Amino acid sequence: MRLNHNGLMIAVVLDTNAVHSDPWLTSEPGKKLLELAERESCVVVYPQVVIDELRRQRREAAALAHAQAAKGVSDMAKAGVDVAKTTADLEASFQKIEADLDAAFETVIARDGVKSEPVPSVAVAEILKRDLARKRPFMEVQVTQKSASVGFRDALIWETALAVIEPSRGYEKVLFVTADKGFLTDDSKALHPDLLDDLGERYSDRNCMISVKNVFHAIAEVESVVAQATLVTLATNTLYELVGKDISMQRVYGGDYDYPEFVKFDPPSIESGVISDIDQTSEFELADADGTATLTADALIYIEGALFKGDWYIEDTESVEILGELNDHYLEASSEIAVRVVVELDTSEARPRLVSIVLEDQSGKPDTSAPDESVNSGLA
Repeated sequence: MRLNHNGLMIAVVLDTNAVHSDPWLTSEPGKKLLELAERESCVVVYPQVVIDELRRQRREAAALAHAQAAKGVSDMAKAGVDVAKTTADLEASFQKIEADLDAAFETVIARDGVKSEPVPSVAVAEILKRDLARKRPFMEVQVTQKSASVGFRDALIWETALAVIEPSRGYEKVLFVTADKGFLTDDSKALHPDLLDDLGERYSDRNCMISVKNVFHAIAEVESVVAQATLVTLATNTLYELVGKDISMQRVYGGDYDYPEFVKFDPPSIESGVISDIDQTSEFELADADGTATLTADALIYIEGALFKGDWYIEDTESVEILGELNDHYLEASSEIAVRVVVELDTSEARPRLVSIVLEDQSGKPDTSAPDESVNSGLA
């Protein structure tokens, strides 16, 4: 798995069926997702189409309940009970339901890490073209022995999800929470190829969005990404903490001399060499097994120190730049070396712990650098 050490932004886009029984995320999993959003682990996105659908569902449910209650009150009236005030109160409560529904959605949208996404501006002709082509999320269903096309609102929800992925939004990962067959493959395990084609055409990356079945699944995915990002952050910090470290031969256990444990590359002929800077040139790749995570990446390290003038006639494979003259015997020099960074972390506990970091020679990569002959000849 390839990971980026930069700050992650994860968007969790909700489809209507994902929250139809919990529109305001007040259940335990809903609360957990909101907590992740408040901790900036993700952003929860309600498409406006979804809000409108949920509002309609709740309004219709309230209307049905009101009709049933009104019938019960009417039955009491037939028995001679004075129900005038009850009828008035019931009607007043029902008339207030619309405002209460709006207030409930406004409350959840106002929470940290939660936002609504407006209906995107999509030409009707484009929607019609998609429908006629029977391209998902449009589907043909049988209604009273006739075929009918369904999916207009789903098409707008999908367009909303596509708008969220727009690079300018800054999301590195988008989770689309849906169990709707219109969006998924026949086995419901992934986004339908029609939708993957949309991702590839618009953003050249068919994997920039993944589908998850429900809120539980979304929580697990967010926590997994956050955990991986934590490992990458620890590995990255450990790498850059090597700036200022001495790479020269040192006395080690037993009285012998050797390079520091993290030095597994061939150091240049520089005395008192110190890592002056590091430039990470590839993202970390993670391999995790049995409580140990190994993260690897490529980097350029820059080493500065003193070069004995008699050693200036170095091998051609070694790239050293002369910065100046220190004294009659030594030159101030620097060297740039491409290394492979290998960081091992203990993940058996709740908090990952550094086990080791080593810088290895990059195998299989030819050295294209050449010694600066003009400087060399000038010092000869």
